[in-house]
Amino acid sequence: MKTLVIHPDRLKERGEHVDRMLHRIGLDYEVVNEGHDEAQVTACLEKYLRNGQEEMLRKVPRSLCTISHFLAYERIVAEGLEGALVLEDDILLHDNFKKRYEQSIGEYRKYYQDQKILISYEDSPLWFVPRSLRRKGRMLYPGHRDRLSGAYFINRHAAKAILEHLQAQKCDRAIDLYHYQLIEEKVVNYLWCHPTLATQGTATGAFSSSLSKNRKRMRKLSWFFQKNYKLLLYWFR
Repeated sequence: MKTLVIHPDRLKERGEHVDRMLHRIGLDYEVVNEGHDEAQVTACLEKYLRNGQEEMLRKVPRSLCTISHFLAYERIVAEGLEGALVLEDDILLHDNFKKRYEQSIGEYRKYYQDQKILISYEDSPLWFVPRSLRRKGRMLYPGHRDRLSGAYFINRHAAKAILEHLQAQKCDRAIDLYHYQLIEEKVVNYLWCHPTLATQGTATGAFSSSLSKNRKRMRKLSWFFQKNYKLLLYWFR
């Protein structure tokens, strides 16, 4: 299964991080970005975003990230892929990621591969599957809301459906909020993976360059306690 990494060349630290991490766990990957040519970037913004020219001037980082996800979907459809793992360049994959990811894909192929599927692997918003819904040996569960876009699998059926949705109704929000819109409108079938397998580095402070080392350490500790507190809450649900 192909891995596509959303990564602009200007963020060198993140590029080095994701390269080390993926090679360490044995995942080959391809980079997806919006391109370097200004005319190409403008064309992408106008193609996908409702206010492309305005977005080019006002919200470049968020908009370029969003269209890079759409370019990943184009690649999946154009190459006739079964699907792809899509990662943002600040993602932190858990130690058991590859084994668990392969297990989840086995479950997907058994039960869901003919549907329009997007599987979320991350815990960044601290939403988990309640214990009352978990089943032994099962990893994938229906998700009622988007868990952010740092680590997810999307199959070709879902990628094609999203591109068709964009043709009919251009995007007017960040990719995370757009995914939530797609869930509400039933454009895709959204699944949560349990246990979660990834965390965005920006959530833990790992990629916040403005923070001192002490503040980064405190944020990581705060994230650790928040996550375990939420896991305990979901255990009793």
